[in-house]
Amino acid sequence: MFQKYWTNAQHTGPGSLYIGGKCDNKIPYGYLAFPAVKGAGSNQTTLLPVSEQWKGQDSRPAGGPAGQALWSECDLAFGSRALSDRKVEGVDVGPLPKIGDDVNGTLRYDNLGTTFEKWCTDKNVGYRFLWNPARKKIELAVFEPRDLSRNVRFSKELGNLREVVWTLTAPRVTRAIVACQGQGAERYLYQQIDAEGEQQWGLVMEQFVDRRDIPLRTTARGEPELVLRKNSDGSEELGTGPDGTEWTPALAAAKKAVADAQTQAAGAETALREAKTDDEKAKAAQLKTAATAASNAAALSLMNASEGAKKVMLAHYVKTAQDAATATLKEGEKAGNFQIYPIDTDQVRFGVDYFVGDKITVAIDGQEYSDIVREVNITVEDGGRTQSVTPKIGQQGMGDPLNLYKTVFEMRERLRKLESRM
Repeated sequence: MFQKYWTNAQHTGPGSLYIGGKCDNKIPYGYLAFPAVKGAGSNQTTLLPVSEQWKGQDSRPAGGPAGQALWSECDLAFGSRALSDRKVEGVDVGPLPKIGDDVNGTLRYDNLGTTFEKWCTDKNVGYRFLWNPARKKIELAVFEPRDLSRNVRFSKELGNLREVVWTLTAPRVTRAIVACQGQGAERYLYQQIDAEGEQQWGLVMEQFVDRRDIPLRTTARGEPELVLRKNSDGSEELGTGPDGTEWTPALAAAKKAVADAQTQAAGAETALREAKTDDEKAKAAQLKTAATAASNAAALSLMNASEGAKKVMLAHYVKTAQDAATATLKEGEKAGNFQIYPIDTDQVRFGVDYFVGDKITVAIDGQEYSDIVREVNITVEDGGRTQSVTPKIGQQGMGDPLNLYKTVFEMRERLRKLESRM
């Protein structure tokens, strides 16, 4: 943002110029995860254009190491595999990184930046887009956080903390009810309960989570089953797995066998049609008989492999519903927090001793807490000299403090015991 302003109370000259902005990490926040794709594999899958999204899946699974999943979505959205009108020139997503803990879920027009926030919260992975002046490109770096918690420390005694605020709040959600696909009585529901939070606070807070992107419905026995779309030939559309490949190796092999059998059958039909002599016709007929038998065997193998793949799919999407409930409870969980506001000093300096994505330590009232530097706010005065550097550590800050529920809850319990003695 660029803003020029002038007031008669502050200025005698032309006024002031305010320049504000964010780093290149804002790039993913401008893109959505299109659900319909073509191709298979982390390096081969590409997105269908908006005008053809109707041809593919309503949602697609996301899984595998968090770093790999993050890279793949960047490459699909604006990298080398992106649609021509979405590709960002001058941005290089680099090689495929298989780092971080596994992620699990589905994507359906989700904002990539928000999705990456969730993946980077507790999956031991981080990312940043940095300008490379030598190559004149913005490069994606996917990394595992450095553990600097023993050397980079903030505390009142060290003089590099400006403010500390302790807070204890009740849970906003204690029961998450995830609703998947299906209509009426067939709609599959999954509930997860924070029994400890309800017992501690004496309240129930239910939240409905609409997840029609999860293809599950309820059977007459009350069990989850897959909701699958039918192809024009009557077969079921299984889509691809979370890594962009077939759901099982057996399914991939069976599909290849069907394709090979179809090629063999087409060759036999051509040979029979072009045969001139009785001998040629007899041989062509034998080829057609063998091709028909191979096609039947391949079709049966595909049917069996599809049934096996559906079991894997069912387990994946049931876990996706469970993860959605867990995430909802996590977002609205009880919180014992403190907000910490470090400052830059000669002894511990941002960009020299630590950087965004590093794990550092905060020591308060005899307790030590280690977490990751999520972002840093930097202000610069008119002369170009840095005026202040304020790191944001963990999930703390205005509105989203560092979660230390157990410690602060114990403080409340000790206070109650003191009150009972008075």
